[in-house]
Amino acid sequence: MGMKPSSKDLAVLYYQLGTMLQAGVPIRNALRSLQETGPRPLRKTVAFLGERVQEGEPLHQAVAQCPHCRFARLDQHTLAVSEQSGALDVGLLSLGNYYENLARARRKMISASMFPALILMVAVFVSHLPALVAGAMGQGNYGLSEYLRDTVGFLILLAVAICAMGWLIRTALKTPKLDLVIDRFIRHVPLFGRVRFDYALSQWISSVRLMLKAGFGVVPALEFSSKTINSPQIAHAYDIARPLIDSQLEVSRALQATGVFPEQLIQFWATGEQSGRLDDMLDRLAQHYEERWRQSLDLLSSWLPRIAYGLVCVYMIFQMANLLGPLIGAYSEALQ
Repeated sequence: MGMKPSSKDLAVLYYQLGTMLQAGVPIRNALRSLQETGPRPLRKTVAFLGERVQEGEPLHQAVAQCPHCRFARLDQHTLAVSEQSGALDVGLLSLGNYYENLARARRKMISASMFPALILMVAVFVSHLPALVAGAMGQGNYGLSEYLRDTVGFLILLAVAICAMGWLIRTALKTPKLDLVIDRFIRHVPLFGRVRFDYALSQWISSVRLMLKAGFGVVPALEFSSKTINSPQIAHAYDIARPLIDSQLEVSRALQATGVFPEQLIQFWATGEQSGRLDDMLDRLAQHYEERWRQSLDLLSSWLPRIAYGLVCVYMIFQMANLLGPLIGAYSEALQ
C-alpha cells in the first residue's frame, strides 16, 4: 500500500487536471503533460494513472489500484460519480477545492501554534537558570544534569504526551461506538468543536450536491456522503434518518428528527424540496458553512496564542513559587 499524499499536492494535481479537462484537453494528454508539470511527489502516480487510462481503464478504477499513493475513499467515489455523469472536470475541481481548504486549515493551525511553542521553550529554559547558576556557585546540588532533566526532559515528555493524546483521539474516532461518543464530546469543546463540525458539514453538503448533480437519487447521495465524510455524528444521524425517509417522510423532516443538523440547514433543505430548487439551496448551504468554519478557524487561531500565553504564565508562576519557597522559608526561620 502506498503512502497517503499530502493535501497540498492533491489540491494542485486535481486543479491542474480539472482545469485542463475543462479547457477541452483529452484526459490522456492531460495526464501525459502532468507527468512533467504536476507536483513532483505525485509524478510516479500520474505516470501510473496515465498508463491505465491509456489502456481504457476509467480514472477512478486506476486511482483505486494505484500502488504509489493511497487515495481516500472520498476521492475514488467522487471521481466515479463525476465520470458516470460526464462531468469529470467538475469533480476534479471540487476535490481540488476540498484539499486546498484542508491544507489551508492545517497551515493556519500550525502557524498559530509556532510562536506560543517557542515562548514555552524559552520559559522552560529560563525558569531553571537561577537554580543552575546557584548550583554552579556552590549553593545547592543543582547541576547541568538536573537542568537538562528539568528542561529538555520536560519538553520531551510534553511532546510525547501531546502526540499520545492525538493518537488516542484518532484511534478512538476510528473505533466503532466509541467514535460517536468522542465526536459528540469534541463538538462541545469551545471553538475547536465548532470548526470541526462546520467543516464536516460543509464537505457533507458539497458531496450530496455533487452526487445529485450527477444524477444520483437523494438516498444514495445521503448514504455515501454520510459514510465517507469523517464525522461519526453525521453517519449516525443518517442511520436514524434512513428509516424515516423510507417511510415516505420528507428528507428535511427526517434530518430534523435526528437532532444533529442545524435548524438553518433544515429550513434551507425544506425550501429546496418545496420549490424544486434543492441544488441552489445546497450551493448556498455549502458556501455558508464553508465561510463559517473559516471564520471559526480564524477565531481559534487568534485565541490559541492567548491560551498558550496563559499556560506559560501559570508555568512561570509555579516555577517562581518553587524557587522562592525555600528563600521565604529560610527568611521566616531567621525572623523567628
